[in-house]
Amino acid sequence: MSIKVWVIDKKAEKYKKIILEKARLVASFLSLNGCLEIFLVGDKQMKKNVLSYVEEKKDSFPRPDLKEKYLGEIHLNISHINKKKEDFLFMLFHGILHIAGYDHKQKNDKIRMEYKEKIIFSKFGL
Repeated sequence: MSIKVWVIDKKAEKYKKIILEKARLVASFLSLNGCLEIFLVGDKQMKKNVLSYVEEKKDSFPRPDLKEKYLGEIHLNISHINKKKEDFLFMLFHGILHIAGYDHKQKNDKIRMEYKEKIIFSKFGL
């Protein structure tokens, strides 16, 4: 499992280490295998607080440099998360769960995802 954290918004640089550490723990807990990218972006790049993208086609994002399956990417807008008084680790964990295949479109899926979020946050939150 490899995780890459890209800092696009320099104000988010101080979060890089903790995000990488926690993402590794959660990915291992969920038995994810492959490459995950996390982008720390600002308001210019994204208006929302979190966006998860899961690669649906093997060739939609060709990455010849990767020796692992590309799982997807998470975009976190740390400044927006802080303005809304949300927890950036919770948002990170939520994004990783989307990468792992969890969703909240239907009631049963939402219940399942929220339960897993509680377990992960109690185990790996600050």
